[in-house]
Formats: sequence, structure tokens, C-alpha cells
Amino acid sequence: MFRRLVVALCVIVATGVFVTAEARKKKRYYGDDLVVISEQDIDLSLDKYTIDVSKAKGAYKGIRVRNADGPLFDLSRVQVVYGDGTVHNEDRQIDMYRGERSRPIDEQSYSRFVDQVNITQEPGRGRGRLQVLGIQDGEGRQMDRSGGTSGGFVPARPSRPDGALSGNMPVRPTTATPSSAVPGQQTEGGDVLFGAQYVGFGVDRDVIRVGNEIGKFDRIRLRVLDNDIFINEMKVVYANGEADALAVNADIPKNSRTNWIDLKGDRFIKEIQLVYRSRPSFSGQARIEVFGQYAPGWLGPQGEGRKYNQGWVLLGAQTAGFVGFDKDVIPVGRNEGGFRRLRVTVKDRAITLNEIRVVYSNGGEETVPVRTKVEAGGTYGPVDLGDSRRQAIERIEAKYRSRIFSAGKGSAIVEIWGQH
Repeated sequence: MFRRLVVALCVIVATGVFVTAEARKKKRYYGDDLVVISEQDIDLSLDKYTIDVSKAKGAYKGIRVRNADGPLFDLSRVQVVYGDGTVHNEDRQIDMYRGERSRPIDEQSYSRFVDQVNITQEPGRGRGRLQVLGIQDGEGRQMDRSGGTSGGFVPARPSRPDGALSGNMPVRPTTATPSSAVPGQQTEGGDVLFGAQYVGFGVDRDVIRVGNEIGKFDRIRLRVLDNDIFINEMKVVYANGEADALAVNADIPKNSRTNWIDLKGDRFIKEIQLVYRSRPSFSGQARIEVFGQYAPGWLGPQGEGRKYNQGWVLLGAQTAGFVGFDKDVIPVGRNEGGFRRLRVTVKDRAITLNEIRVVYSNGGEETVPVRTKVEAGGTYGPVDLGDSRRQAIERIEAKYRSRIFSAGKGSAIVEIWGQH
């Protein structure tokens, strides 16, 4: 009895040390500051207005808006325009009384320069003061728009007659942390990871297969970590066999991501071919990640996505763990009008599926309890969604785990599909 008490006490002490260490780790990781980058006096009778934040110092991982003073702010859209020309539309109802602020808007793991915040609101009465708050970490504080050692743009590079980029590619600094997404999964910003590879000292040649089932894309970009990379050639091969050279003889520095590279229209991608080499350093290897962005309207109710795969659109994918139920969050982008049904497809190993929870952009949600086995290569569903199905989906939370005593290779890949 005494021995059991001693063992239990040791477990409690060890657990407390582990939790404390984890808490410190999370505090360091989430130690971002909220910085006021603009505060404007607003005429609440307007339905639209623009806030210029191009003079704000540093770069930001996302923003929030706050009612600093005045009656109700009733916002229906917050559009963020970035320095590289990309745009994020936050289409959801944001009601803020005095002192209240919104949830993070377009929060990412890397920092970006913000040029404008465009507001659409329900016209009201009186005046108020609206703050734009930037989510900023240490890296973002040191970045400036002039480039140089503190981050920013790499000078533009010449293009070849065939349109392929060459020389120094325009890039943005990024964190040194590898993406946690699996191929086919959307990140919170709406990017879809095609694949990731490690590059050694010599010349490497890799093929990252995409496939028609993922969807149509209109642009791609690269993210490079750990070491500089020299791209001998990057070529995309479309589903019809046509090839397109996107970059040749191009340098990409470590811990950076390129600007978006436009494809020849909205296309299905068969594969991406890469020939590259890293520059020798103490680490010896570089990691390269390839992302795509869905063509506009692909996930919409009137978009092309519903014309393929019997109308099923891949919303995201995750790798299932073996111990306990993983609770994975799959953000869903560009899905105006929502989805009518969902299904879960499993690859490589059977899983135990425990729950599917759908969170809508209007704040509503619904939970589908499951608790069933899904074989490798099998499908669960379709599951009909409830009355909120016409609302856009913000994210899907699913609980599952790989089955230990099941034939298969490695962990299971869990894909969630939607149908309009």
C-alpha cells in the first residue's frame, strides 16, 4: 500500500512538471502582442469605408477589430488587403459594443504587411471609434517594407520569354517551423499543401503528385526552411498532359516563402516537378513545401467543384494518431452557401471515428456522434447536415484515431469531403 502511494505521488509530481513545461512552451509560442495599428473616428451611417494602415510599422500574423468608443458596430465583412496584393475577406457578422473586440481575422503562423482594411457594416446612427489591432510577434516587429536584413521584399527578378521566373524570386520571411498540414489539407489561410520534400547537398529531382480529386487551382507558391535553395527548374504538369515551366535558375533564401505564381488559368494539376539543390551549410538539408490556392468559386455552390467527383469537394485531410482520440480542426475556405452533406474517407489504415462537429461562419454549430470503425479505403457517410446547411462552414472538428491492430501502413489519412 505504501509503495502504491509513493508511485502515485511520483506520477503526480512528474505530471505537474510536464504540465508546467508545456505551459511555458505554449506561452512562448503564443506570446504574440496585440498592437494598435490604427484608430479612426467612424461615421456609423456609412455602409462602407477604408482604413489605410500601410504606414504601420512591422508585419502582422493577423488582425482584430475593436469598438474603442461609441454605440454598436454591426460589421458584415472585414476585408484585409496585404502588401503583396493578396486579399482576405472575413464574411461573418461581427457585433461589437463599446470595449468589445472581434476574434482573430486571417491569423497565420507567419507575418505579412497589411495595406488596407475595408469595412462593410449595417448603417446605424451616431459616431464611434474603431481600432485595428495587429497580431505581432518578434519577427514581425523587425520586418520592414524596404527589405534588407530586417526582412521584406527581395528585388524583382527578370522573366524569360516563356514566362518562367529566373534569378532572385520575390519572397517574404516566414517562421522556421514546418507546416503541420498533410497533403491535400487546407491551412487556415485557405492554402492547400501539395507536398513537402527535404533536399540534400547534391542535385535532387522530386515529383509531387497532386491529382484531379484535389480540385482546380489558379496559382501556387513555395516555402523554404532550414537552408537556401537553388531551383534549377520547377515545372507543373496539368491533367491534360500540358507542361508549364514556372521557374528556372532561381534562388530562394531559407525561412522564406515566395509570392504567388499564377498558373495558365484555373487548372487541374497532375504533378509538380522540381529539380533543385541546397547550398551547403551546417544543417546540410533544406525543406521545401509546395502550396496551391483553389480557383475562385471552386468550393462555392455554383462553382465547378460540384461538377466533378459526383459533386464531392475535398475540404481537408489529417493524419490520425494511435493513442487516444485526435481532435483535428479542418478550416474550410471559400465555401459561400455552405454544404448539404459530408462524408469521411480513410486511406492506409482503419480508424475509429468518434465525432464530427461542424462550426458555421454565423456562429452556429452541429455535432454528429458516430463511434464506428471505418476500414482503410472505406467511407463513412454521407451525413446530412441540418437547417444551418446553407450557411458557409468556418471549420470542421473531427475526433478519431488509427486502429492499432489493423492491417495497413503507418497512420491513417482521414479526408473530409463536402457536397452542395
